[in-house]
Amino acid sequence: MSQNQYEIVPSPYMPIDLLKYNVHVSPEGCWRPMSNNKFPVYPFEFTNWVNEELSWYDNCYIHAGLNPFLFYTIKGKDVLRMYSDLSISTFNKFPIGKARHTVLCNDQGKIQIDGIVVRRSEDEFITMCLPDPNLLNQMSGNQYDFTSEDVSSQNFFFQLCGPRSLEIVEMATKEDLHDIKFMFSRDSSIAGKPVFILRTGMAGTLGYEVHGNAEDAVAVYTAIMEAGQPYGITELGRHAYRNAHTEGSIPQIGTHFPSTNPPFPVKITGSLDPNSQLVHRSPIDVGWEKMINFNHDFPGKEALKNELENHHNSMVTLIWDPDDLVAVMKTVFEKGNRCDIMEMVEDYDYVAGNNSIHIDEVYDGDKLIGAASGRMLSPKTNEMISLCTLDQDYAIENKIVEVLWGTPGTRQMRIRAKVSLFPYIKEDRNESFDVENIPHPQF
Repeated sequence: MSQNQYEIVPSPYMPIDLLKYNVHVSPEGCWRPMSNNKFPVYPFEFTNWVNEELSWYDNCYIHAGLNPFLFYTIKGKDVLRMYSDLSISTFNKFPIGKARHTVLCNDQGKIQIDGIVVRRSEDEFITMCLPDPNLLNQMSGNQYDFTSEDVSSQNFFFQLCGPRSLEIVEMATKEDLHDIKFMFSRDSSIAGKPVFILRTGMAGTLGYEVHGNAEDAVAVYTAIMEAGQPYGITELGRHAYRNAHTEGSIPQIGTHFPSTNPPFPVKITGSLDPNSQLVHRSPIDVGWEKMINFNHDFPGKEALKNELENHHNSMVTLIWDPDDLVAVMKTVFEKGNRCDIMEMVEDYDYVAGNNSIHIDEVYDGDKLIGAASGRMLSPKTNEMISLCTLDQDYAIENKIVEVLWGTPGTRQMRIRAKVSLFPYIKEDRNESFDVENIPHPQF
């Protein structure tokens, strides 16, 4: 195979009949080769986006479409010291089994990357979607003592989310898992294969992740599907997964805003000027200010402290006015005078994937007050919604603002939108869900 030749293969992490689905996409919206230099693809939809999105409310989805993911194992006495020094949080209280959302900022307080650190033992950790630890160490003057390994091609993980997720994982493991608290994990097994279960999720409702060795992925996936059949388990495609973050009120790099240091060039579409200061976001801009611990030094500390002490933005959901939406959509029939075509389901670039982010300006009269992104149609509430970084003066429940639709230089129209404070879906949130309301399994 020459340097310019690529081999596209169905995902080896789950059983897929490649010919059953006509539309396939790369994992997480970007091409990522496996260790054998082959590129896996996944169905864009398994059934249809409506059924798949309703699954995180009505039953449970299983999603394998992030594999191969960015995983590093790290071992050493200085691991937690490094992540405390580099992230907005500290790791002073971080027992074995605990997972922590970890956010790294630049000196201006803007988000470079965010991911997860999981403590597997006293001195062993695994990171997800975070940079190479050795690179972080080099950039810090090699002051931290640890060893690390890129295990992206050696690991897999599946996401399950919905009210039946706990029951399905318990049936697959043949184990009572009610004791796993939010953002905690513990070891188990499925189909005789070692796994660990982490209680977390991307849609806001009760959810778990199953992590294991890549060679066991198909066996584990098959066992979970069999265990989940009585509970209506639903396979989730790429189309629905993108929308989980917006409906779940979980801002996401690549969907709602770009990294300050992306691995690939990112195209900004929509009405927002690509050079606007609203393109890149701080943890405060996306509603993560409670994660910031100012009792330690970290990149961006002074900028974030100054931001929080002064007038700043908040993160909200916008509910777009249906009459104004219809008015925009009707312009497609006006020859030579239409607005940008609005896709009904979401703003998704079918060519660039996550390397393109649609962001629209938000106004009060002539005053620019925010930036909206991640627009989607919710089949649960039958509302068009988006996330929005919004001037704190306007972060008021039911406050009316206006979204500017249309690329600069083309016809633009304003769409009224109503503010809904976070989280958009407020009932049965994973972080507060009492699993004791679910019967314990009987084996």
